[in-house]
Amino acid sequence: MSLFVLLCLYWALGRNIMIKSISNHISTLQSEGYKVVHKGLSVGGFPIKFRAGLAQLNIDSPRSAAKPWSVKGDDWQFEAISLNPLKWTGTHRGEARIDLRGPKGERWLFDARPFNVDMTARTNLKGELKSVEASASKLKMQAIIGTLPPIVAIDKARIDAGPSGPDMRYAVDLENIYLEKDTLKPFQKAFGPRIERLQGSALAIGLASLESSAVNEWAKVGQITGEGWSLLWGDTRFQGGFDLTQSPNGLSGIIRIEVEDINALISRLENAALLSNSQARNAKLAAILLPVNDSGRQEVTLTMRDGFLTLFGQRIYAL
Repeated sequence: MSLFVLLCLYWALGRNIMIKSISNHISTLQSEGYKVVHKGLSVGGFPIKFRAGLAQLNIDSPRSAAKPWSVKGDDWQFEAISLNPLKWTGTHRGEARIDLRGPKGERWLFDARPFNVDMTARTNLKGELKSVEASASKLKMQAIIGTLPPIVAIDKARIDAGPSGPDMRYAVDLENIYLEKDTLKPFQKAFGPRIERLQGSALAIGLASLESSAVNEWAKVGQITGEGWSLLWGDTRFQGGFDLTQSPNGLSGIIRIEVEDINALISRLENAALLSNSQARNAKLAAILLPVNDSGRQEVTLTMRDGFLTLFGQRIYAL
């Protein structure tokens, strides 16, 4: 009987902490200008789990945001084993409506059907988010007004974020990314409308927390260092690394790309009108001087600055 009473007290205490944590996170978002609305918080799971549900959660970014957005989902479910209350799993099943704005005033309002997401989050004793893992499958977008978003479907997606020493490590693995017909249109002409796979990981230097206030502050002058990435697009495989700096004006820095047949790549870019005839000719001359590494690949460097991607000193794409 004593054990049962203690268990009841422990679960009741954990329940109250869970409710307070969710309420505090919602209050924090609201204090930062976000609009957070839902149709009820349900709690259960006694005695094995702590379980919470948020019905029809709707989040709108602050009106002052340069690129406002909103997300409205069906029902979110969160749960943690009673003996491990610092590790939470979350699921969403059903549809979600997403409203995004682009840097040039574009608007994308679309439904994700389905929007099936699984996630795992770990917190510290203060309730602050330490790490998160999220995965989804068979994501499909259907436009409501305007045009489809830049990506119209993804077969599989996984994103992880967690601490790595004093920094934050991000990893991504996406399979079969289907692009909207106007997304990276010149590159689609060169490589096709489907990216077979994108993998990579990177360190956000000096980012010690995943809390929104810390991320927003870091984003003003943040530095991102790639640990490695690979891209399979139209039977052409790329791999490499990058060093980028984040500022209010966007990303700038260098992207390193290793390719097996650089002349074939230059020809594809020329055929897609990303490089003019003279630019392609100059690029092939410059490529002769590039060393070949042990894997038989040559490394080229893309520069990202002032809203342009530059290859061999030639501007090839306006971001």
